[in-house]
Amino acid sequence: MLAREGWSRGLALAVDPRVAALCGEFEVEIIPKSRYPKEGQTRAVGSIRRLIDNHGAEHARLVLCVLAEGRGNHALIEESSLTAVSDLLLACPDLVEQGMAAVLEVFDAIPLGAYIAIVNELRGRVHQGHALAGILYVHLRRLRESSLTAKETIRSRIAKADASEAEKGRQGFTKRQRRREDLIALGKRMLAVKASLPHGEFGPWLRDQPMTYDLALKAMRLARAASIGQARSLVSRGLRI
Repeated sequence: MLAREGWSRGLALAVDPRVAALCGEFEVEIIPKSRYPKEGQTRAVGSIRRLIDNHGAEHARLVLCVLAEGRGNHALIEESSLTAVSDLLLACPDLVEQGMAAVLEVFDAIPLGAYIAIVNELRGRVHQGHALAGILYVHLRRLRESSLTAKETIRSRIAKADASEAEKGRQGFTKRQRRREDLIALGKRMLAVKASLPHGEFGPWLRDQPMTYDLALKAMRLARAASIGQARSLVSRGLRI
């Protein structure tokens, strides 16, 4: 018992106080590297400290919140997940600006534990965190059917992707992009109709249309995201909107 208390005091002295405070905020217990973490525990204190040093305490807080507060993620607070979630949030500022509730909802849709297990098969060959970040982005990209970053795919890459998929007998990137543009146009029309109708009447109106409710919601979501992205692009080029 005395030995354990001495170890606990020694660990507390060794951990960066910023890390200790952040973990305490989310009731995450810091354990030694010799123990395997259970729910609500972590031994990745070095990874959390690097997040604070490189990107600030608020960013580290957001990353830890995704893992400590996200549904089913509180047993996954390790180096690879901390790195991957951080990379994804840094690459997708629009997602972060939607608020913590939206961020948690997005990560609820990701089988994070399963992807960590798959990436672990590559240990010793590739960086676990960066490989995991790539998988997470592909998952979200397929859900949204549009870029989550401020960048669009380079045209030469699209041409190569189209040629490759055509040779394999599959639909190319360009056709999928056209489908997205069609959905955005539909979404804009839906948003205009919704704005023109009294509150509560859009649902009944939509039920009489030749489309599913889910398709309409998806189209409107893409239209909103496209409008935000277009506005930011104009601002970044110094144009008034």
